[in-house]
Amino acid sequence: MFSKLTAVLLLLGSTSTFVSSLPTSLIPRQSKAPSGWADGYYIAAVGQDKKCLAPAQSPAVEGIEIIATDCRNASTWRVPIQSSGGAVVHEKSQLVLDFGEGQSGSKVTLQNFTGKVEKQIFHYGSDDRLRIENGTKWPVDRCLDLGDDGPQVYQCFPDNTNQVWVIRQTPEPKNLTEGVPQGSEVAVQDSNLNFIHPQDRKDICVSAVSNSTAQASQGIAFTYCAGTGFAGSGYNTSHELMEWSLPGSGAGQVKLGSSNLCLETGANVWVDDAGGSEIPYFKVQNGMEIRLEECDENRTGQSWSWDGQLLRTSANANQCLNFAAEAGYVKMDNFLNLRPLQTWDCSNPDGQFVS
Repeated sequence: MFSKLTAVLLLLGSTSTFVSSLPTSLIPRQSKAPSGWADGYYIAAVGQDKKCLAPAQSPAVEGIEIIATDCRNASTWRVPIQSSGGAVVHEKSQLVLDFGEGQSGSKVTLQNFTGKVEKQIFHYGSDDRLRIENGTKWPVDRCLDLGDDGPQVYQCFPDNTNQVWVIRQTPEPKNLTEGVPQGSEVAVQDSNLNFIHPQDRKDICVSAVSNSTAQASQGIAFTYCAGTGFAGSGYNTSHELMEWSLPGSGAGQVKLGSSNLCLETGANVWVDDAGGSEIPYFKVQNGMEIRLEECDENRTGQSWSWDGQLLRTSANANQCLNFAAEAGYVKMDNFLNLRPLQTWDCSNPDGQFVS
């Protein structure tokens, strides 16, 4: 169930002492939604030829299967972005995604909301997975997976890009220039630290996803370097969440300001050894989550190198810090998430290097 990717996401990487911010308004719809929810969003499969979720027929009825179709013909959804999770609601019908009995390979349907945790309560976070957490019936988390025959239930794997989904407000993805207004430059407050930017957008910074103090196991994302959101939005992200110490060309940690938190990625996956037994193997590959964890020089996933253009993982020199170009912005509780971040192949067909 592992995908053959045909699309490469845009790469990022740059450090500077000057950045911009103060955006203008974009689409107002999400600002009307209760905190913790993203209303009116398309759910798009990463690297899958512009495929988005929709019911197999319209109008949708209870029990209808979910398909992946051209995003121009797809549906909009209400997606939970709060840590407690929630139902994924099909906006037109108000039916919700349902994993049924949860067998691997089984189809996903729309059903009336019952609130059953092991069927309908999804978590969507910085790993870009739509996941139902394990419970009394199932010992492992289950994820929405795009198989050869369409969306299905499948065990969650950190190295399975079939399970990476992004959300956006439009059927077609918009690049940063189209979808995120330019802001004004600001400077880092600590001259010993750095911002990390995408190419040509020094108003946008890598930040911990938080509205106060960064915590271990939190994700990271792009936001405006000035810490503000849209005009009058009330967003106020601290500079302490987006100023970093970077390694040189050799291996080292990427540390958040004066905290003891470092960027970490990768995961142990189980592989067969020569004798047929499964052994853990640390792996970094496309579509893996990047998060903050307590700094520990012995943790392989915290080792990076910086060449002034790209931030590479030491565990896999062909994997870099990257933003999901196919995603859209999401207004969270006092945090404006402009794009989710992940690991991806460091190849650069679109010339996204930064000087």
